[in-house]
Amino acid sequence: MGFAKLKKSVKEFWHWVWSSESILSWAVALVLIFILIKFIFFPALSLIMGNSLPLAGVESSSMDHQMTKYCERMDSSGRCISWSNNYKLCGETYSPKDKEHFSFDEYWETCGKWYEQKSISKEIFSDFTMKNGFKKGDIIIVWGRFTPKIGDIVIFNPNPESTSPHPIIHRIVKIENEIIQTKGDHNEKQLTINNNIYKTDETNIKQEQLVGKAIIKVPLLGWPKIWLTELIKTIKR
Repeated sequence: MGFAKLKKSVKEFWHWVWSSESILSWAVALVLIFILIKFIFFPALSLIMGNSLPLAGVESSSMDHQMTKYCERMDSSGRCISWSNNYKLCGETYSPKDKEHFSFDEYWETCGKWYEQKSISKEIFSDFTMKNGFKKGDIIIVWGRFTPKIGDIVIFNPNPESTSPHPIIHRIVKIENEIIQTKGDHNEKQLTINNNIYKTDETNIKQEQLVGKAIIKVPLLGWPKIWLTELIKTIKR
């Protein structure tokens, strides 16, 4: 086949993929998009951002500055099978009518005491990256070339004992002798091996566990992945 014929065939194929209304063309288009994203876009973005996880979908509410429902009962795999009727923020319980939205000042009234005990004042916290946190379903852009400091929101791989299926994204609250400690802005306290079902410990994070630092949040774009993941889990069961 000559170059001219090959060029014509490729052009016709491309037009069919993106212009045809057939189910087969839609299927081929989805496969091409998947290949483009997985094998070209993400590797290139990883190289630019300097880490293996340049985009991270937020799959929990541990950095949310608003009250959220909480899991009352989990199955053996860690999947929630019973959600609360009430809401929580930093260990405080609220009814659905208590508050629709917490400002930063109101968040601090509820959650600030823990940080103040760690010598992190309201004024210091207000200068931190993403001082208002972020929500489940957001997408986080992650930078890999950085020197960690208190206030950074970092993604880190959990400790060897942890059964967490995903890296953790929390805020650094202490660095001492190159050991890093983090905490979720929404959480009442830090995760330790003995206080969570996954046995994740965020009080003894080594430098080599760090994946990157959160620099930008993109609201809501992570929800399609969460819905798809939940659908697959449901089907498997």
